[in-house]
Amino acid sequence: MLSRSKPNEAYRQTNFEARLLGSSREELVLFCLEDLLDSMRHLELADSRKDRAGRSRAITRCVTALTALELGIDRNAEMGAPLAQFYGSAKSILLDSIRQTDAQAISALRTDFSEIAGAFREAFYS
Repeated sequence: MLSRSKPNEAYRQTNFEARLLGSSREELVLFCLEDLLDSMRHLELADSRKDRAGRSRAITRCVTALTALELGIDRNAEMGAPLAQFYGSAKSILLDSIRQTDAQAISALRTDFSEIAGAFREAFYS
């Protein structure tokens, strides 16, 4: 039924489930980072179009991706605490965008996560 009413969302959900099944831990982290970046792009687009519902959906997806990343943190690792703090700060920025999007902060956040994803991709695939 979802495929008839919202084909893009049906495709996104199917793609999500297909990538999720059989993924390694590293692939899941990269997937969450990519999903977060994609959702931030949707947030920026929805905000530029004054699409409040689209902005809300994008924020929800961003927070979900960040929560998944947070849950995967090894709290005993050297970078565990700084990552938890960084993800928490990112969540705060996104949740502050519920009323009004701080486009500059979201853009900076997207740049930061893009660099992290690039470094992770390089380390994982090298």
